[in-house]
Parts: sequence; C-alpha cells; structure tokens
Amino acid sequence: MAGDRRDLRRAARELLSDELAGGRYLVAPRKKEGARDEGRGTRETALEPAAPPSSPHAPRPSPPAPDAADDVSERLKRYRAAKAAQAAQAAAGAAAQPPSNAEAGLPPKGLSSSRDVGIFGNKPFTDPAKPPAERLAELAKLTEGCQQCELYKTRTKLVFGDGVPGVELLFVGEAPGADEDASGVPFVGRAGQLLNKIIAAMGLKREQVYIGNVLKCRPPDNRTPLPGEAAACWPYLREQIEIIKPKLICALGSPAARTLLGTEESIGRLRGAVHDYHGTPLIATYHPAYLLRSPGEKAKVWEDMKIVLKLLGRPVPKPGR
Repeated sequence: MAGDRRDLRRAARELLSDELAGGRYLVAPRKKEGARDEGRGTRETALEPAAPPSSPHAPRPSPPAPDAADDVSERLKRYRAAKAAQAAQAAAGAAAQPPSNAEAGLPPKGLSSSRDVGIFGNKPFTDPAKPPAERLAELAKLTEGCQQCELYKTRTKLVFGDGVPGVELLFVGEAPGADEDASGVPFVGRAGQLLNKIIAAMGLKREQVYIGNVLKCRPPDNRTPLPGEAAACWPYLREQIEIIKPKLICALGSPAARTLLGTEESIGRLRGAVHDYHGTPLIATYHPAYLLRSPGEKAKVWEDMKIVLKLLGRPVPKPGR
C-alpha cells in the first residue's frame, strides 16, 4: 500500500510537470461511452496506479525518456526515413487511408463536442486563386466578425497573427495574454520578448517568421480555453497555415502541439522529435512562458531550435554569438 501511494504521488508530480511545461490544456479528457458532452474543458486528473513489481524489493523501472538526448542528426534521419517510406508506399499504389479530421473539415481529435461539428466544412473562407497576402488580409477581416464562441464579447482586440505569407518558419502558441489583447499583436509581453531572443539566437529576425496562436481572442483572466473555443478557431488557423505555406511549423507548448497534431500526448513526449503536419515538418517545444518559470529548460528548447535550423537548411549559430 505504501508503495502504491508513492507511485501515485510520483505520477501526480509527473503529470503536473507536463501540464506546467505545456501551458494550459485545450483538449478534454476522454469520456466513457454515453457520457454527456457539455463542451466544457476539464483537466485530465485520472491516474492509474502502476502495476506492482514482481518483488517487493525489486527496483521499479524508470519511465522511458523522450528523445531529447538523441543526436539531432539521428532525429532528422528518422524523420526523413519515415517520409521516404510514405512516398514509397504512395508510389506502390497502397490503399488510400481515410482522411484526417483536418482534411475532412473537422477539428482535431479531442477539441470538438457534438455541438461544434456544424461550424466546419471543407470550403475555404477565401478564394485560393487570389494572391496570398490578399487572402490573409481577407481572412483576418473575416475573423474579426467571428461570433462562434463567447470570447468575442470579452476581448479588447482580436489577435490574428504577425507576419507575411511565404515565410519559412511559423510559430504557433496557445492564446493571447493581456498585453496581446491590448495591442492586437501576438507575443509582445514577457513571453514574447523571450521568443524574440530565441528567434535572434537562431540568426533570424522577427520579420522573417510568422507568429500566431490557436485562439484569436484572450480567454478572460487567462483561464483555460474551452474545447469549443479552440474548435471554433480551428478553421481560421487551418486556412491561415494553408495561406502562409511555411516550410516548417514550431508548436509552442502542449495546447498548440496537441491541436496541430490531433493528439493528447504531453509536450514532454512530443518534443525532441520531428512530426508531420500534412506534409510540413513540425517541431514541438516548450512555451516561452514556461521558460520564464523554469529557465533551466532553455537548453532543451535550444536543442529543438537546432533541429528547426537544420530542417530549414540554415547554419546553427555557435554559442555566445
């Protein structure tokens, strides 16, 4: 019994660490079949005790570590091998797989409720024949008039994004904060200042990247966004990415990574590897707001940024540059 209690306490600490590292959740926990769906965001709190060891004195195995310690080149090699295998499978005429939620016009897994599905569709908001800059401006104007959730009533300014189409790198965060709500520009507060330093350390300027969020409106008091709110913003983010056409996407924190990848994995497990967003490589890393609370994790983020630079074919600046 004492060992089980220690396991539960350790699991709770690990869960809390993952939650803090990724920011606030956007996905709702899995519900039992037949459970009522209120469209409300709740935290995942159910913990399963670990299986008892074979012997009371046997050491318990440590959980597998993420790929953070792997060599950057090895991670890139695995990603490229997976892409090559996909291409070979397609060339061999393999049976078509069912479309993903995004391709079918649905929100990512875990973000929708029964009442959300009606606001989605495959038809784009803007004309694909128009120039990208014109489409992006038109989409921003359409987003200003969105009333699919209640956040439009409490926001000061809508925060659509910062940048121009055609950039190589797209950063996607979670939601605007107080500074962003006041200015209408994403990542301008303390977390934004740190993100600017990260971008500069990569040898880039903020004007060379695009920065946005999953949510375009600030949740009151920075509360946890509800799944329905993220689902309401999803079609705009999906088309935003389609217009920008970045060479690579960097998801900042669990909510952004989970939204884009349609998963419920923690940021601790998602970072350290190269993922795929409909043909575009995606790197997940910690949110700058988390780094303000845990500066010791900055080295891990820099490892992730080295993968970003290598995927973009850019040199990795030497330390202290």
